[in-house]
Amino acid sequence: MRTTTSTIVFTRPFRLPGFDQAHAPGTFEVKTDEERLDTAFEGWHRVATTIRLVDRGRIQTWPVEPTDLDRAIAADIAGGAE
Repeated sequence: MRTTTSTIVFTRPFRLPGFDQAHAPGTFEVKTDEERLDTAFEGWHRVATTIRLVDRGRIQTWPVEPTDLDRAIAADIAGGAE
């Protein structure tokens, strides 16, 4: 098992599926957990991706689909919340 941590920055409010409201802009930590594949060649399989969100002073970690996160990042770059 390995975990990769990255940081993303949203400059505008953003939306992710499963949440009723947009999140405030800011810097967020994203973690991806992967399992090593048992094959002749080195390979990894993603088993979970999470984002740390702060809501009313509480830090919460939520599962997120990488494609949904990519769409939110693209919308932020394009200039609007998705």
